[in-house]
Amino acid sequence: MIIGFHRRRLYQGLTRLDLLGTAAGFLALFLVVIASVCMAGEKRRIWVCASHLKTLGQAFVDYAHDHNDELPPAVLESRTVITSWDIEIAPYLAPKLSKQISAEEWKNCQEKVAPIFKCPSDREPRAGAQPRSYSMPIYDLKKASWPPDEQSTEGLGLYLEAKAVKQFRVTDAAEVELPVIKTSMVKAPADTALLVERISILNALWAPKFACIASVGEQFDAKTFGARDFHRGKMNYLMLDGHVELLQPSQSGGHLGTGKQGVWTIRPGD
Repeated sequence: MIIGFHRRRLYQGLTRLDLLGTAAGFLALFLVVIASVCMAGEKRRIWVCASHLKTLGQAFVDYAHDHNDELPPAVLESRTVITSWDIEIAPYLAPKLSKQISAEEWKNCQEKVAPIFKCPSDREPRAGAQPRSYSMPIYDLKKASWPPDEQSTEGLGLYLEAKAVKQFRVTDAAEVELPVIKTSMVKAPADTALLVERISILNALWAPKFACIASVGEQFDAKTFGARDFHRGKMNYLMLDGHVELLQPSQSGGHLGTGKQGVWTIRPGD
């Protein structure tokens, strides 16, 4: 009888408030666990993104090795050629391709290397196109003289649209000697961005549009999620020397018109 009496008191002592408090405690613990898992997941995605950028950086190195130290243009649109940096370096991501790539080989190459151009944190849809999460800081020949000097406030990505190509016509026969940026022109490769992240529905593979970028304000234009949900508000930057830095966009500089434009320019020490 005494044991039964104490049991009844124990059960009667668990009030609704006690149960709600216990449930709230379990909920809080659950939310902490979920937040920790999400943070760990984003940390891994940041790392995978940096790994993709390093792989792309090596492809640029291999391209330059085969092209007399030249970087590919960010965009080239002439009467006979339309290309962008991703098209130019793609064969170097699939090294078993032959020198003369057939249409079938190019299609297979596109399918094989496409995932390397996508940051795993980039969830923005591309309306059926393959995502490209990266872009080259622009060297705009409409705004800057050629060739660049050490004080140039332009980036590494030459934007060669049709009008720019025309001014480099050598003869009336339409022979064109296009400007190129060589890695040897860059005095501070560790402080000069080769690729920056650019999250937008319009940034799609194998297309000139959005292959080069002018400012920090153009880096994040996602419609389906916020900037704070992407790399915890930061972005990865691939430098010309091959290393990757995770920075707040404002830390990178970026053609803000202040005279201090950071890693986006050829100019050293800014």
